Amino acid sequence: MKIALVLTGGTILSEEKSDFYTLSDSAKKEILSLIPHGVEAEVFSPYFILSEQLDGDYLTELIDLVGDKLNENYDGIVILHGTDTIQFSAAALSLAYGRADTPVVLVSANYVLSDERSNGRDNLLYALRFIDEKIGGVFVSYRNTGENPAVFPGNTLLPHLPYSDTLYALNGAYGCFEDDKFNVRFDKPDVESVGRYSLNKNSPVLWLRTAPGSAFPDTKNFKAVLIDAYHSGTLPTESESFVKFCESCNKPVYVAGISEGKWYASARHFDSMKLKILPEISPVFAYISLWRKYSG
Repeated sequence: MKIALVLTGGTILSEEKSDFYTLSDSAKKEILSLIPHGVEAEVFSPYFILSEQLDGDYLTELIDLVGDKLNENYDGIVILHGTDTIQFSAAALSLAYGRADTPVVLVSANYVLSDERSNGRDNLLYALRFIDEKIGGVFVSYRNTGENPAVFPGNTLLPHLPYSDTLYALNGAYGCFEDDKFNVRFDKPDVESVGRYSLNKNSPVLWLRTAPGSAFPDTKNFKAVLIDAYHSGTLPTESESFVKFCESCNKPVYVAGISEGKWYASARHFDSMKLKILPEISPVFAYISLWRKYSG
C-alpha cells in the first residue's frame, strides 16, 4: 500500500510540555514509527498548526494539496488533524472530493500519543485498514471511548458537544470494525462534489445559534446568515428581536437543523420571514458550502 501522509498538526502531533500541549517534531517521528511494515508513506505538510487556528487560507491549501495527490498514484490519503475542527476540514474536502475513487481519511487523537487514554494509534491504524477496503470518498477514522473503531462520512459530522471528545454524525458511523472486519452500516451517502475550490480567509457567512432572549448582531460585514434551529426544528418566530432581525437583514438567511415532516406551529412564519430552510444536512457541511458559495 502506498499512501500520502499529510501532517497538519493537532493533538495527534503534539506533546505535553510544562502546563501546555504543543506541536512537536518528536510526535511526527512517533507517528512515522506507527506505520506498519508494507505501507509506504510519503509525507507532506502544507501547514502545521493547532486546529483551532484553522481559517479559509489553510482550508484552501489543504484542498489544493489533496487535489494534487488524488491525481497521483496513491492507494489512499491520510490527513493527521486536530479534533477541534476536524469536522470543518472533512466537510470542505467532502464538498471538493466526496465522489473521489481514492479514499481520503482524516485522523486525529483525543489525547497526545504518550497518554494511555489516547485513541490516536487506533484511529491511524484503522484508517490504513479502511483504505484496504478501497471505498472512495472522504471519511474520518475515529474510535469513541468505549466503542469500536469507526469510520464516519466526512460530510455528515456534527459539532462536538462541550467538554466532550466524542465524534457524532448524522445517522452515526458509516461502518465500524468488529473482530478486525469492517462492517458497513448503511449505503455511503452521496455528496455534491464540486472539485477544487478556494475559500476567503474569513468566512462571509455569519453562523448563529438561537437561545432564549437572544439579541441578534449587525450583518453588514457578511454576505449571508446561517442559523441553527432548536433540536425539534423550531425558531423563535414570535420573538420581537428575531422578527426585527429578519426584517432588517438584507442578506439571505439560511436555517439548518429542520427535518422533513410535520412542523410546530411556529413554522407558519418561515415563508413570510423569507427563511431559506436547508435540507437535512450537517450544519457544519452547510456552513462550509455557504462559505464556498459566497467566497470571492
